[in-house]
Amino acid sequence: MWGAAPAGALGPLDITYGSDSDNRKGTFKNGKFEATLPLDDDAMYYNVMAQLQGSGDINCSVTVDGHTEKGHASGGYNICNAQANAGLLGGWD
Repeated sequence: MWGAAPAGALGPLDITYGSDSDNRKGTFKNGKFEATLPLDDDAMYYNVMAQLQGSGDINCSVTVDGHTEKGHASGGYNICNAQANAGLLGGWD
């Protein structure tokens, strides 16, 4: 996650990330947030989501096994969301 996201009346950028069985809270610092998790072969998805707190412009992405999904949010209390889903026949969508 990267961009400009000043803290608003409700506090700093609210970030959650993880998989369908492992949710975590992230911290936006110096214009970015980055995390690495071990790959769980049983996971149905991996995602990152952040809600702006009144203003800002952010991009987010999640990469699993070389497959990347991206998202964007700008202004207000909009949400940036990126999610990679496990494919029915293997791989990531």
